[in-house]
Amino acid sequence: MVVKRFGEVDGHVGRRVRERRREIGISQDKLGNALKVSFQQVQKYEVGTNRVAAGRLWDIARILEVDVGYFFEGIEKRAKRKAKPRKSSTAAKAVRRKGRSAGR
Repeated sequence: MVVKRFGEVDGHVGRRVRERRREIGISQDKLGNALKVSFQQVQKYEVGTNRVAAGRLWDIARILEVDVGYFFEGIEKRAKRKAKPRKSSTAAKAVRRKGRSAGR
């Protein structure tokens, strides 16, 4: 399964950061201090507004005492739920229209 948009991945990772942070009782402020960023930046990571760089995600995993893979668990299941039947492309529609008009 291929996840199409980076935003979906960023949102999923952010939700997992928030979930784990709350699970172990760490505030956004405390996590931000440990990362040397503001709590607002942590908030942006958690809602997926800002993408978490690989090195930063490694640090977050260390602070939250999980493996980096934790943040990606369940992403394929989530992507499958969001998957919808694909509509045909504009090019394919144009070919079909051209074929119809040729028969007239």
